[in-house]
Amino acid sequence: MPNKCFVPGCMTGYASEGKIFTLFGAPKIEDAICQKLTVEHLYTNLLFSIMTHLMMEDNINVLGCEEHAREITQSIIIFYTQCRMHFACNEANSMRQKKQKTNDGDILALLGDGDVSDIGSEVDELEDDNCFPIDEFDQLLNDFDDLSSDILPDIEEVEPDFINTNKRDIHWVQKPFEPPTINLEDIETFNTNLYATQKNLGSKFKLTDEHEIKTLIGIHMLMGCLKYSRVRMYWQKRFFVHLIADNMSRNRFFNLRTNFHVIDNNDIPPCNKDKFIKVRPLCDSFLRKCKSLPVEKNICVDEQMVPFKGKLCIKQYVKNKPIKWGIKIFLLCGESGLAYNLFLFQGFSELDPENIKTYGSGGSVVLRLTENIKPNRHFLFFDNYFSSYGLFEKLLHDKIYAVGTIRANWFAKPPFLSDKLMRELGRGTSFEITTDQPNNYNIGLLKWYDNKPVHLGSNFVTSGELDVVRRWSKKEKKYVDIERPEIVRIYNQSMGGVDKMDQMVSYYRIYIRSNKWTLRMAMHFFDLAICNSWIQYKKHAEILKIPKKKIMDSMDFRMDIAESLIRVNKPSTPNRKRGRPSAQAEPVPEETYKKRNVVDSAPPNIDVRLDGTYHRALVDERKYATKCKHPTCKRRTHTFCSKCNLHLCLDRTSNCFDKYHTK
Repeated sequence: MPNKCFVPGCMTGYASEGKIFTLFGAPKIEDAICQKLTVEHLYTNLLFSIMTHLMMEDNINVLGCEEHAREITQSIIIFYTQCRMHFACNEANSMRQKKQKTNDGDILALLGDGDVSDIGSEVDELEDDNCFPIDEFDQLLNDFDDLSSDILPDIEEVEPDFINTNKRDIHWVQKPFEPPTINLEDIETFNTNLYATQKNLGSKFKLTDEHEIKTLIGIHMLMGCLKYSRVRMYWQKRFFVHLIADNMSRNRFFNLRTNFHVIDNNDIPPCNKDKFIKVRPLCDSFLRKCKSLPVEKNICVDEQMVPFKGKLCIKQYVKNKPIKWGIKIFLLCGESGLAYNLFLFQGFSELDPENIKTYGSGGSVVLRLTENIKPNRHFLFFDNYFSSYGLFEKLLHDKIYAVGTIRANWFAKPPFLSDKLMRELGRGTSFEITTDQPNNYNIGLLKWYDNKPVHLGSNFVTSGELDVVRRWSKKEKKYVDIERPEIVRIYNQSMGGVDKMDQMVSYYRIYIRSNKWTLRMAMHFFDLAICNSWIQYKKHAEILKIPKKKIMDSMDFRMDIAESLIRVNKPSTPNRKRGRPSAQAEPVPEETYKKRNVVDSAPPNIDVRLDGTYHRALVDERKYATKCKHPTCKRRTHTFCSKCNLHLCLDRTSNCFDKYHTK
């Protein structure tokens, strides 16, 4: 029986009759190939054992990162070189000994008494084998290289943890800022029925469905465009709006709006701390779509106010805002106004306490909104509410290049020139400083004097390329040319993304006069979604080179969406008599009764035209035929569509009715 022994290098071998059996050249133990190595090849056996140990899947996972694997591979190569040198020396010594001639006495001494002879023993075989198996080992290394690409995981090098600079360690230097090298790479289920049932309304509330909820939302969008002073005016005879009144009665509208609910109240946990849990599904649905959009190169962070004056614990009052009372939202938008992320403000409990301690509350909001932003692709802009030295440093570490206005007392007393001195130097004067940190995360600050001093900070640019702008001088009563640093130009150009979104929402904001904050927030999410859709629509129209006259503006776009929500996949509303029915209706004399002439309506939008629902061909009773409304037809017909209310040919020679509703 062979004796079990342990070979250095963590592999087990078997020794028997001067031989060592070991496993090598296989990534798995069951696929290993047994090879015979002589005792003299101890180093070779040890090297093979180490390589076998490394190539096993169970052991290769122990490697912490690619750097460890590289060190071990280098050690193997060094060890391989040493082995070749060792056995080359042994081979040279053996050859030198063979050249020495032996005499008869030496031969007799070797023979001894003649009873025992070592001639033909394994010693000669061992001497012949006492050379390094270069060919076999080179083949093994090649096999190991092929296997290592499959076995070793592609693990990126682990960077050291980022440590922010302490304010006491910040050292300002009065010299131009050296910019770093930059190469940029390129509706959920509503629970309105359940809520009405929980309120025990009984027969007072008729159960609704998906189509009716869409109609309710579409009507609110139309109200945001038309802006009547009172909601009831849309159903009054003098201000009658057919698209609203013909699809939902006034009482049904108020009943649905009162019971509008997004979630089941029974699903709210007892220990809930989310103040926006009742509208959270709508917010999450909107965010999922926003995060799937391709992000622009220039992005900005700012706050937005949702107007609301009812009772709510998270209601904010911001003195210098156009909307002073309301619910605060932090938005991440592109230069065009397209929203990519948002954060509903309900206190800073949802933010990381360590980030708040290090970067402040504003900086923590910026890090929260940019956590999904890919590095080395974007320029970020924000105002002095968010700016801090640690935030600029952290963003530079994350390869997000930022510019923002600053508050000088938050930056360890930077040695700027005084306002009086800069006023004497004249408008357009700028003064910049930078840090000199050993970690190479340097920040540049700039003070520019226009009518008043402006302080800005950045981690990638300060003065840059100066340009000239025109400003009105009250003293000289004329326009004057002044110099403007590059940091001011790009900040003014890219910082207004959130303001553009506010502007677009304010034009046709969904009109809600209610004490229910959930209704106000739900409609605000619809407003944001419409604005995002319109911005994308304009971009696609430019790509497709659609003439500007055919591109819908914001109001037409909203009206088109509202009409689609109200009319798509729904039957045409029959003309019904309004008001309380009379107990004894008097018959109308035939001579005074006049039939209403069928007048074609305006063409519906493409969604209504192609929905394939309730488009029936009817025949009018007019004396003369009406012109067919198909664009390519010039005939006249008595056939019209009951839903579109348009005359279309339908006979043996022409079928404009089918063409109009299918193309």
